[in-house]
Amino acid sequence: MKRLVFVLAFIVSAKFAFSQIVYSGHIYDAGTGLDVSGASITLINKPDTVTSNSFGDFVLKYGVSEESRLQFFHNSMFWDGEKPLSIKIASLDSRSVISDMVNSSETYLLPRLKTGMYIMQVSDGESEHHYKLLSDGVETVKVDKRGIFHSGTASGQNDTIRIEKEGYYPRELVVQKRSKVLGIAMLKGDYENLHYFNELVAPVAFDIIAGKPARSNLGDVKQVKLVYDIKRDELYYMNSKKYSLHLDFAVQVLGFDKGHFYFNQTQYTENAARRFFLASLNYYQGIDKYVLQFVTAVEMNCGQVELLYDKILNTSFLERKNISFFPIKQEWEACTQVEQISSEELYQGQNYQGMNLAENYGYLRKVSAADLEHTYVGRRDIVLTDGVPNDLPVVAGIITSEFQTPLSHINVLSHSRNTPNMALREAWQSEEIAALSGKLVYLNVKAEGYELREASLAEAEMFWREKEPQETVVLEKNTTYNQLVDMQDANFSFVDRIGGKAANFGELLNVSSVHIPTPENTFAIPFYYYQQHMESYGLDVWIADLITDTSFQLDADYRRSMLTKLQDSIMSSPINQNLVSMVREKIHDFRDFNAFRFRSSTNAEDLEEFSGAGLYDSYSAKKGHNTKTIESAISKVWASLWNWRAFEERSYFKIDHLSCAMGILVHRSFPDEDANGVLITKNLYNTNPGFTINVQYKEYSIVFPEPGIIHDQMILFTWSINPGEEFMLEYLSFSNIPELNGQRVMTDQEVYELGRYAMQIKRRFYYELPHNCDCTFDNFGVDIEFKVDSDVSPRKIYVKQARLYN
Repeated sequence: MKRLVFVLAFIVSAKFAFSQIVYSGHIYDAGTGLDVSGASITLINKPDTVTSNSFGDFVLKYGVSEESRLQFFHNSMFWDGEKPLSIKIASLDSRSVISDMVNSSETYLLPRLKTGMYIMQVSDGESEHHYKLLSDGVETVKVDKRGIFHSGTASGQNDTIRIEKEGYYPRELVVQKRSKVLGIAMLKGDYENLHYFNELVAPVAFDIIAGKPARSNLGDVKQVKLVYDIKRDELYYMNSKKYSLHLDFAVQVLGFDKGHFYFNQTQYTENAARRFFLASLNYYQGIDKYVLQFVTAVEMNCGQVELLYDKILNTSFLERKNISFFPIKQEWEACTQVEQISSEELYQGQNYQGMNLAENYGYLRKVSAADLEHTYVGRRDIVLTDGVPNDLPVVAGIITSEFQTPLSHINVLSHSRNTPNMALREAWQSEEIAALSGKLVYLNVKAEGYELREASLAEAEMFWREKEPQETVVLEKNTTYNQLVDMQDANFSFVDRIGGKAANFGELLNVSSVHIPTPENTFAIPFYYYQQHMESYGLDVWIADLITDTSFQLDADYRRSMLTKLQDSIMSSPINQNLVSMVREKIHDFRDFNAFRFRSSTNAEDLEEFSGAGLYDSYSAKKGHNTKTIESAISKVWASLWNWRAFEERSYFKIDHLSCAMGILVHRSFPDEDANGVLITKNLYNTNPGFTINVQYKEYSIVFPEPGIIHDQMILFTWSINPGEEFMLEYLSFSNIPELNGQRVMTDQEVYELGRYAMQIKRRFYYELPHNCDCTFDNFGVDIEFKVDSDVSPRKIYVKQARLYN
């Protein structure tokens, strides 16, 4: 908006009295930039109040002049005489003439004129004075942009100015002695079509335009997206409720007209065509902190980061103490001129975290994590616990007071069951939640928050009938195939004889486009030997009788005890020694490796309609060990088919227990891996194509993390704005394991290598295997477990498991 600038050149000098306090300024709307007229301006603890004129300008003066004379202060004129003044302003060609009058003891604001030179005549009837005026048509004072000047106070203390107008939020400004304060922007209570702010004058301005982050992992966080126009030197705080993408704002507001592809190619990287710096300002409510963040695609050197950081400080209410920078790239950690914050600090400050976004009804049960193992909770219970349990049977929902990770075991279970799961730090102490304990409640977990309320039995039963499995599922089981299976010969069709885990492993070796590195000495023990073992000791008949026993069906404690007895019988019954000899020969009697892993592989796991993640157990056999023998490992894996948690999960999904069987996948063990992790071949946080990766140092668990332990969480985007590159890597959090000394668990190159393996596995499962996913390739999920190990060769990646992730 054009503003008039006057420069006063005194032809007849005017003396200014410094005992008088004078403020001259301009009030405008922070959202529209329009002048705000009719605003009242008051000096706190002083009686004087003035009102901004139709141009938003005002002059506020206080005190008594030393003498009654004509005085000038910027674009205003004061007259404290007894007689009125006659004023005429004329252009040099006399085509434009303005006449006006000023009564005694009044303030006169010079009018706005077109650009040019003017002469002003001032007369009190006895004397006449002339002054030169110069207007450039832009600003009130040419050397100052929308400024308020404090000429000094009699006491030498700072003053506070209060500005008010109906329909606007009031503002108070502390004005330091002889200082300039950038002009007064006012905020409306409501904006109909607000695109942006150029400045955040108060926290409420942030709230007006803040939206929710696209990243669902950020919990209770508000976000304002930023666009800094490099050429115009202008920072735009986008209305992030209206514009969710930087591109949309650039096109609709800033006139960018070269298309999406060109925007991605030029505006995220350093190049001659770059016009914008793109960022986000996030407010983490739990720690009362504003955080500057970039996505991984953005290229910014430290000088540019510091420039944008300073721009925010200069155009907002923020100070260094409450704004930090989160460096998701290792090179940004060198930007030491800006305040930085760690991922550990960010997550510690959050209160709410929506994990599995779903809804359900159930009875709220408050059970400590220490008591969970000995407390019965069932499929109609919503469990509130004071930690993150390693495991839970089928329950209606989960609320933990500790934060989780997307790939933690209980969240994977919740995802498979489609039941709500959330973390709320204050939940265990909440009196409001405690009041619902034991009652039937409705829980709806959403990205931006949750709903927890008391519910009626009628609405719950209607929901359960519609949402829970109702039809019995009978699984295919081939118990006639009696040869150990080489994985090179297996594929997904072997599910009915060696189980889902082993069959999917065979598919890893069928990827033809690239060699997928898998653990050495791999083979499978088919269902035949499990079934033979059960029939030899009448255990199959015992199971059939148990399942039809009314007490077993209705009494949870009795059911648990009988399943424990069944497992003990399976493990204590001698194993076919022919099988043990075949296995020993297959592993060359521990010649190549001192330990082998015997992994559960049933026909009731790693299937599209039933994940069964973590339900069954795996064990190791070690060379020369007294108890960790081949016999022990095999019998314990077989017995795990009848784990309490596995039985309850299958019952919930209406799986016929008698149709289940246990096979075993065998390969060399990893006693001292460098890293272990999980990769999901889709982006769990937003719609941009990518892989979600969680990886941790050595044997620290990904799926069963200890309280307070954080691991490397990443999004590996499967596209890049850089020609010739296939991936972009963004860290969401960093491992806090002390042994790492702040380093990453894997190098970027190792992550890219893993990404290439994962892409080919995803192609195999999407295009070559049967599935019911009505989804695009980008949204197709495969759950891949991997390790990094240095036992055979330096830092080798191994893929040890793959299964569908719905």
